[in-house]
Amino acid sequence: MSATRILFFGLVPFLLMEGSHGAQVYRCTEPDGSVSFQQQACVNGGERIETGEAQPVWSSLRSGEKSLYKQYRKRDQERLQRKRQLAKNNARKKPGAALLRACWNKRKQLEAVRAKLRRGYSPAAGENLRRKRDNYEDYLRTFCP
Repeated sequence: MSATRILFFGLVPFLLMEGSHGAQVYRCTEPDGSVSFQQQACVNGGERIETGEAQPVWSSLRSGEKSLYKQYRKRDQERLQRKRQLAKNNARKKPGAALLRACWNKRKQLEAVRAKLRRGYSPAAGENLRRKRDNYEDYLRTFCP
């Protein structure tokens, strides 16, 4: 993987964390004297610390990194659009098409098991093959026309 991609994928989570408000941080002093910093208010009344206004990481990228980021965003949007179009096309197909494919696959699997049973098998494999055959036949009787 190239150094540019590693740099890009390392920066993506920070790019998504854009915000205009400072983070809320609380400084809490525990009864034993230890100090902790957390995002929720302290149970025993700690103090709130202002961290200032957060700056988006996007502004600190160099021009080459920005263009690479834009290329990746464009590619991802195109992939998402193709995926949505494919889902829309599949929804238009007959609703029973998936069931017909599943039945066809089960028939192929059943025929393969029957062929193994005809060819011969070890005693240990025989029970497994017969169980598979029975399961495929039950499936076909129950779900397939």
